[in-house]
Amino acid sequence: GAWGTLAAALFDWGTGADFFNGWSGWSCVGAPDCASGAWGEAFVANILEIITIASWTAFFSILIFLPLRLAGLLRADDETQSKGMDVAKHSPSKAYAMTSNTVEVS
Repeated sequence: GAWGTLAAALFDWGTGADFFNGWSGWSCVGAPDCASGAWGEAFVANILEIITIASWTAFFSILIFLPLRLAGLLRADDETQSKGMDVAKHSPSKAYAMTSNTVEVS
């Protein structure tokens, strides 16, 4: 996610440390008159991309989870919490009951 976006700018070494290759592979963007200083602009653009994606994700998460929290739908009731979710919801009462009901064959 965020590391991949930063790494794309940090390790873009095609033409030199001060140039940015971007979509063009190992040839500088805007070649043959490749501008010096494009790497800094690309790095800032990648940081803004990370901030934008994080903001978008936070906004829509709040939009979904805040009403659910206010409605009390994100929490188990007190009785279920005191028993534990495994006991209350996830295991039948006899699922792991080990009894020796053996029948003798004669």
